[in-house]
Amino acid sequence: MRTVRELYCSHKRKESFLVTGNNTTVFLFFILMVAALGGSLYVRTLLTRRAIFKVIEIFYQNHALTMKGAKTRHELGLERPDFLQRMMKPRDYKQYALQILIKRELILEDQEGKLYMVEERLDQNLRSKTKDRISPGRS
Repeated sequence: MRTVRELYCSHKRKESFLVTGNNTTVFLFFILMVAALGGSLYVRTLLTRRAIFKVIEIFYQNHALTMKGAKTRHELGLERPDFLQRMMKPRDYKQYALQILIKRELILEDQEGKLYMVEERLDQNLRSKTKDRISPGRS
């Protein structure tokens, strides 16, 4: 038969194990949430960067590189989708990429609301990567 002291000590050991197990579970859950948040931010950054290259490529393909060659958002295919289209399709980061390029003044808007890209303001890195994507056979 066990004494009262043995029962008390064994009960304390079990309780401390449960508390330690709970702390470990909470810590692992916290680490998992931080990793999920970091992963989602990384994916968003990656998709935005890819969309920036696509928008630059669209301007090259439509020859909207000077004020004379300026095109509307509709002509470039960069118009904002309506509510139903946004609900049915996966998120398109081109609108966000276009806003970034306008803020950096790589893409300018004339008085009529037409857009054109100032090629001279592109970084050499962006320019070479975009031209490689458009014409991979040429060097």
